[in-house]
Amino acid sequence: MRWHCLQHLPDEGPGHAATWLAAHGHTLSYTRLFELNPVFPTLAEFDGLLILGGAMSVHDEAEFPWLAPEKAFLREVLRAGKITLAICLGAQLVAQVLGGEVRPNPEPEIGFWTVRFSAKALAHPLLRGWPDKATVLHWHVDTFTVPPGAVRVGMSAGCAAQGYVWGDGIIGLQFHPEMTEKMVGKLINFENHETAEEQEFVQTAPQIRSKLKSVWKGRKLIEQLLENMVLLHESETAFT
Repeated sequence: MRWHCLQHLPDEGPGHAATWLAAHGHTLSYTRLFELNPVFPTLAEFDGLLILGGAMSVHDEAEFPWLAPEKAFLREVLRAGKITLAICLGAQLVAQVLGGEVRPNPEPEIGFWTVRFSAKALAHPLLRGWPDKATVLHWHVDTFTVPPGAVRVGMSAGCAAQGYVWGDGIIGLQFHPEMTEKMVGKLINFENHETAEEQEFVQTAPQIRSKLKSVWKGRKLIEQLLENMVLLHESETAFT
Protein backbone atom coordinates (compact mmCIF):
# COMPACT_ATOMS: atom_id res chain seq x y z
CA MET A 1 0.00 0.00 0.00
CA ARG A 2 0.95 3.61 -0.49
CA TRP A 3 0.51 5.33 2.86
CA HIS A 4 0.61 9.06 3.52
CA CYS A 5 1.24 10.63 6.93
CA LEU A 6 0.04 13.97 8.27
CA GLN A 7 2.56 14.96 10.95
CA HIS A 8 1.90 17.97 13.21
CA LEU A 9 5.09 18.16 15.32
CA PRO A 10 8.73 17.20 14.56
CA ASP A 11 9.02 14.72 17.45
CA GLU A 12 5.57 13.14 17.08
CA GLY A 13 6.29 10.85 14.15
CA PRO A 14 4.68 7.55 13.13
CA GLY A 15 6.96 5.45 15.36
CA HIS A 16 5.94 1.79 15.43
CA ALA A 17 3.61 2.33 12.45
CA ALA A 18 6.49 3.43 10.20
CA THR A 19 8.60 0.47 11.31
CA TRP A 20 5.85 -2.04 10.52
CA LEU A 21 4.97 -0.48 7.16
CA ALA A 22 8.62 -0.47 6.03
CA ALA A 23 9.13 -4.07 7.18
CA HIS A 24 6.14 -5.21 5.12
CA GLY A 25 7.04 -3.40 1.90
CA HIS A 26 4.62 -0.47 2.09
CA THR A 27 5.63 3.10 1.24
CA LEU A 28 5.12 6.12 3.52
CA SER A 29 5.14 9.73 2.33
CA TYR A 30 4.61 12.82 4.48
CA THR A 31 2.93 16.17 4.77
CA ARG A 32 4.69 17.90 7.67
CA LEU A 33 2.31 20.60 8.82
CA PHE A 34 4.99 22.32 10.94
CA GLU A 35 7.01 23.16 7.82
CA LEU A 36 6.50 26.25 5.66
CA ASN A 37 3.75 25.89 3.04
CA PRO A 38 2.83 22.23 3.60
CA VAL A 39 1.42 20.44 0.55
CA PHE A 40 -1.32 17.82 0.67
CA PRO A 41 -1.28 14.96 -1.85
CA THR A 42 -4.00 14.29 -4.38
CA LEU A 43 -6.36 11.43 -3.55
CA ALA A 44 -4.85 9.37 -6.37
CA GLU A 45 -1.39 9.47 -4.75
CA PHE A 46 -2.11 7.31 -1.69
CA ASP A 47 -4.17 4.33 -0.54
CA GLY A 48 -4.14 4.85 3.23
CA LEU A 49 -3.85 7.93 5.46
CA LEU A 50 -2.15 8.12 8.87
CA ILE A 51 -2.92 11.25 10.93
CA LEU A 52 -0.76 11.81 14.01
CA GLY A 53 -1.08 13.73 17.28
CA GLY A 54 0.04 17.17 18.34
CA ALA A 55 0.02 19.61 21.24
CA MET A 56 -2.41 22.00 19.54
CA SER A 57 -6.22 21.87 19.64
CA VAL A 58 -8.53 21.42 16.66
CA HIS A 59 -9.89 24.88 17.59
CA ASP A 60 -6.53 26.67 17.26
CA GLU A 61 -6.95 27.75 13.63
CA ALA A 62 -5.89 31.35 14.37
CA GLU A 63 -2.55 30.18 15.78
CA PHE A 64 -2.09 27.29 13.34
CA PRO A 65 -3.58 28.41 10.00
CA TRP A 66 -2.85 25.05 8.34
CA LEU A 67 -5.66 23.49 10.42
CA ALA A 68 -8.36 24.84 8.08
CA PRO A 69 -6.87 23.37 4.87
CA GLU A 70 -6.11 20.15 6.74
CA LYS A 71 -9.77 19.80 7.70
CA ALA A 72 -10.79 20.52 4.10
CA PHE A 73 -8.37 17.80 2.93
CA LEU A 74 -9.81 15.36 5.48
CA ARG A 75 -13.33 16.02 4.20
CA GLU A 76 -12.16 14.98 0.74
CA VAL A 77 -10.41 11.89 2.10
CA LEU A 78 -13.44 10.74 4.09
CA ARG A 79 -15.82 11.47 1.22
CA ALA A 80 -13.64 9.28 -0.99
CA GLY A 81 -13.71 6.46 1.57
CA LYS A 82 -9.94 6.27 1.94
CA ILE A 83 -8.59 3.89 4.59
CA THR A 84 -7.67 6.14 7.52
CA LEU A 85 -5.96 5.73 10.89
CA ALA A 86 -6.13 8.85 13.08
CA ILE A 87 -4.37 9.15 16.45
CA CYS A 88 -5.00 11.62 19.32
CA LEU A 89 -5.21 15.08 17.67
CA GLY A 90 -5.75 13.26 14.37
CA ALA A 91 -8.72 11.39 15.84
CA GLN A 92 -10.12 14.66 17.18
CA LEU A 93 -9.80 16.28 13.75
CA VAL A 94 -11.54 13.41 11.98
CA ALA A 95 -14.24 13.25 14.68
CA GLN A 96 -14.96 16.96 14.18
CA VAL A 97 -15.12 16.58 10.40
CA LEU A 98 -17.55 13.65 10.84
CA GLY A 99 -19.86 15.74 13.03
CA GLY A 100 -18.56 14.94 16.51
CA GLU A 101 -17.73 17.51 19.16
CA VAL A 102 -14.20 18.18 20.44
CA ARG A 103 -14.02 19.64 23.94
CA PRO A 104 -11.88 19.46 27.09
CA ASN A 105 -11.85 16.09 28.81
CA PRO A 106 -13.12 16.30 32.43
CA GLU A 107 -9.51 15.69 33.53
CA PRO A 108 -6.19 15.53 31.64
CA GLU A 109 -5.15 11.95 30.91
CA ILE A 110 -1.38 11.50 30.81
CA GLY A 111 0.55 8.28 31.31
CA PHE A 112 -0.08 4.57 30.95
CA TRP A 113 -3.72 3.72 31.65
CA THR A 114 -5.90 0.75 30.74
CA VAL A 115 -8.41 0.93 27.89
CA ARG A 116 -11.27 -1.57 27.78
CA PHE A 117 -12.44 -2.25 24.25
CA SER A 118 -16.11 -2.72 23.50
CA ALA A 119 -17.43 -6.05 22.25
CA LYS A 120 -19.16 -4.30 19.35
CA ALA A 121 -15.91 -2.66 18.24
CA LEU A 122 -13.93 -5.89 18.59
CA ALA A 123 -16.40 -7.50 16.15
CA HIS A 124 -15.35 -4.98 13.46
CA PRO A 125 -12.87 -6.41 10.91
CA LEU A 126 -10.36 -3.59 11.59
CA LEU A 127 -10.01 -4.70 15.22
CA ARG A 128 -9.72 -8.42 14.50
CA GLY A 129 -7.14 -9.92 16.88
CA TRP A 130 -7.31 -7.16 19.50
CA PRO A 131 -7.57 -8.13 23.19
CA ASP A 132 -10.42 -7.09 25.50
CA LYS A 133 -8.19 -4.49 27.17
CA ALA A 134 -4.67 -3.04 27.04
CA THR A 135 -2.57 -0.62 29.08
CA VAL A 136 -1.44 2.05 26.64
CA LEU A 137 0.01 5.56 26.58
CA HIS A 138 -2.27 8.59 26.84
CA TRP A 139 -1.38 12.26 26.52
CA HIS A 140 -4.35 14.54 25.99
CA VAL A 141 -6.39 17.35 27.49
CA ASP A 142 -9.21 17.38 24.92
CA THR A 143 -11.54 14.58 23.93
CA PHE A 144 -14.25 13.96 21.31
CA THR A 145 -17.77 12.68 21.19
CA VAL A 146 -18.19 9.58 19.05
CA PRO A 147 -19.26 10.86 15.62
CA PRO A 148 -22.76 10.09 14.35
CA GLY A 149 -22.91 6.61 12.84
CA ALA A 150 -19.59 5.52 14.38
CA VAL A 151 -18.93 2.69 16.85
CA ARG A 152 -17.13 3.51 20.10
CA VAL A 153 -13.82 1.60 20.31
CA GLY A 154 -13.58 1.63 24.10
CA MET A 155 -13.13 3.67 27.24
CA SER A 156 -10.75 4.20 30.15
CA ALA A 157 -11.38 5.36 33.70
CA GLY A 158 -10.32 8.86 32.69
CA CYS A 159 -11.91 9.19 29.25
CA ALA A 160 -15.28 7.97 28.00
CA ALA A 161 -14.34 7.90 24.31
CA GLN A 162 -11.02 6.20 23.54
CA GLY A 163 -11.75 5.79 19.86
CA TYR A 164 -14.30 5.11 17.15
CA VAL A 165 -14.68 3.14 13.96
CA TRP A 166 -16.63 4.79 11.16
CA GLY A 167 -17.64 2.78 8.11
CA ASP A 168 -15.42 -0.03 6.89
CA GLY A 169 -11.96 1.52 7.03
CA ILE A 170 -11.82 4.66 9.19
CA ILE A 171 -10.63 4.50 12.78
CA GLY A 172 -9.71 7.16 15.32
CA LEU A 173 -7.83 6.39 18.55
CA GLN A 174 -7.46 8.80 21.47
CA PHE A 175 -4.45 6.95 22.89
CA HIS A 176 -0.95 6.56 21.40
CA PRO A 177 -0.16 3.01 20.18
CA GLU A 178 2.48 4.35 17.77
CA MET A 179 4.90 5.81 20.30
CA THR A 180 8.27 4.22 21.01
CA GLU A 181 10.14 4.53 24.31
CA LYS A 182 12.39 7.20 22.78
CA MET A 183 9.37 9.18 21.57
CA VAL A 184 7.80 9.12 25.04
CA GLY A 185 11.03 10.54 26.49
CA LYS A 186 10.98 13.37 23.95
CA LEU A 187 7.32 14.04 24.72
CA ILE A 188 8.09 14.35 28.44
CA ASN A 189 10.72 16.97 27.61
CA PHE A 190 8.58 18.81 25.06
CA GLU A 191 5.67 19.07 27.48
CA ASN A 192 7.94 20.15 30.38
CA HIS A 193 6.50 17.25 32.33
CA GLU A 194 9.50 16.70 34.64
CA THR A 195 8.01 18.86 37.39
CA ALA A 196 4.37 17.83 36.84
CA GLU A 197 2.58 16.63 39.94
CA GLU A 198 0.54 13.47 40.16
CA GLN A 199 -3.19 13.88 39.55
CA GLU A 200 -6.05 11.40 39.36
CA PHE A 201 -5.29 10.58 35.71
CA VAL A 202 -1.85 12.18 35.35
CA GLN A 203 1.30 10.21 36.14
CA THR A 204 4.57 11.95 36.99
CA ALA A 205 7.61 11.69 34.70
CA PRO A 206 9.27 9.04 36.94
CA GLN A 207 6.03 7.04 37.00
CA ILE A 208 5.79 7.15 33.22
CA ARG A 209 9.43 6.09 32.82
CA SER A 210 8.84 3.16 35.17
CA LYS A 211 6.13 1.90 32.81
CA LEU A 212 7.92 2.52 29.50
CA LYS A 213 8.09 -1.18 28.67
CA SER A 214 4.30 -1.02 28.25
CA VAL A 215 4.76 0.63 24.83
CA TRP A 216 5.02 -2.89 23.39
CA LYS A 217 1.29 -3.32 24.09
CA GLY A 218 0.51 -0.33 21.91
CA ARG A 219 2.90 -1.62 19.27
CA LYS A 220 1.03 -4.94 19.12
CA LEU A 221 -2.27 -3.10 18.71
CA ILE A 222 -1.10 -0.86 15.88
CA GLU A 223 0.66 -3.69 14.07
CA GLN A 224 -2.50 -5.82 14.14
CA LEU A 225 -4.58 -2.81 13.09
CA LEU A 226 -2.31 -2.03 10.13
CA GLU A 227 -2.37 -5.68 9.07
CA ASN A 228 -6.17 -5.58 9.12
CA MET A 229 -6.20 -2.33 7.13
CA VAL A 230 -3.92 -3.84 4.49
CA LEU A 231 -6.22 -6.86 4.21
CA LEU A 232 -9.16 -4.49 3.75
CA HIS A 233 -7.31 -2.66 0.96
CA GLU A 234 -6.46 -5.96 -0.74
CA SER A 235 -10.09 -7.09 -0.60
CA GLU A 236 -11.24 -3.77 -2.05
CA THR A 237 -8.75 -3.77 -4.91
CA ALA A 238 -9.53 -7.40 -5.74
CA PHE A 239 -12.93 -6.29 -6.98
CA THR A 240 -11.77 -3.26 -8.97
